[in-house]
Amino acid sequence: MIKDKIYTFFMGMFPIGELRTSIPLAYHGLGLDWFNSYIFSLMGNSLVALILIYLIRFIGTNNIKFFFDKIPLIGYIFSKWEKSSIEKSKYIEKWSYLGLMLFVGIPLPITGAWTAVLISVFLKLKPFKSYIFISYGLIISGLIVTYFTIFLPNIFVY
Repeated sequence: MIKDKIYTFFMGMFPIGELRTSIPLAYHGLGLDWFNSYIFSLMGNSLVALILIYLIRFIGTNNIKFFFDKIPLIGYIFSKWEKSSIEKSKYIEKWSYLGLMLFVGIPLPITGAWTAVLISVFLKLKPFKSYIFISYGLIISGLIVTYFTIFLPNIFVY
């Protein structure tokens, strides 16, 4: 049981899917109850957001891009992610921190904490305040995903 919670915690940290995949995998695949699936996914996803928000600011996006450009596939993926984040930041700019929260709170592909962290760096928002609003968005997104994880399979029963 503890092992499943640890897996869920680390699944929530992954950049592809984040808690949008870790909650259903923990609930349906590992057999965790909905609360533990939600909490451990949320903790992993919010911890990685906190680490990234300061790490990216410390290292700098140009240095990260320079490093990743030396690795062909990773450089290509980072470049696409960066361009996508810059494009999305234009929509979030007028809403600022609330925009970050709403961006993360809608559980769609590429609207997670990793992208929100990068957007907050591009918009030069305060790191800790950005983290708080990204975490609020993760709470909302996690609740939505948890709801659909529990009740969507039951729709097909009727």
